[in-house]
This record gives sequence, structure tokens and C-alpha cells, in this order.
Amino acid sequence: MSGFKFDASNFLKKIASGSGGVNGKMKAVVGAYCDSSGKKMEGYAKNNVPWKDHTTHARTTIKGGFKWEDKNKCSAFVSGNMNYSPYLELAHAKGKSGDNEVGMEVAPSFSQLELANEGKYAILRPTVRRLTPEFISGMANLLK
Repeated sequence: MSGFKFDASNFLKKIASGSGGVNGKMKAVVGAYCDSSGKKMEGYAKNNVPWKDHTTHARTTIKGGFKWEDKNKCSAFVSGNMNYSPYLELAHAKGKSGDNEVGMEVAPSFSQLELANEGKYAILRPTVRRLTPEFISGMANLLK
């Protein structure tokens, strides 16, 4: 799974104290925007895979969405959901990823793969890298 995180802690503290009210509405807006961002990453990744489909399973099971990591941190994500997805992302490395901002999570069974690798068939990390500036700009406009 790859994604970016938006820490709304300071913003939410500034606009309201306690729970509910403006704070609850703004949290819902931030969550909806993060979900929209995750869905946009899903669409981009599905339309730009660098491999030739054999079964279409790797492409069609790419999913994007969002999750609240705690009460103030919302993450948008895109993930590959086949058992071989980590190999597409990380194996047959064409080099190391040049960023630390794009997180990558894999199951313990894939611990032999170097998470810093940019695999020959990587699409998740490149998708996040490409779309994050647009999402950050959109979030900044939303929160003005």
C-alpha cells in the first residue's frame, strides 16, 4: 500500500474546541477529500500500469481510499491486492526510490523485498508521487 498522510491536528484544534460542531463537519470534509484522492489514485494507477496484462487481476484489484490513522490524521492510499502485487512494485528493481515521503507497506512474508526499491513494474509509488502535489494544493484550498 502506498499513500500520503495529511495531519489536520493543528487545523482542527484552531477551528473548534471539543467535539462536534464545526470540527466534526470539517473532519467529514477532510475525510471525503482524502477518500476522493484515494479513488483518483486508484483510477490513475489502473489506467497507467506499466505491465502487459495476462489476467487483468493485478490491474482490476488496485484499490484506493482513505483511513483515519487517529482522530486527526487522515491518509489517502492506493494498494495492489494480489498476492504478487509487492513483486510488481518492488522486484526487478530499476533503482531505488528517491523519496521517503511515499510510504510502502507489505506483509511480513515479503520481508526479503527491499522497500526502497522501485520495481520494474511499479505503479503505486509513482502514482502517489505524481498526484500528491495536486492533492496537497487541493487540501490547502479546501481548508482556506
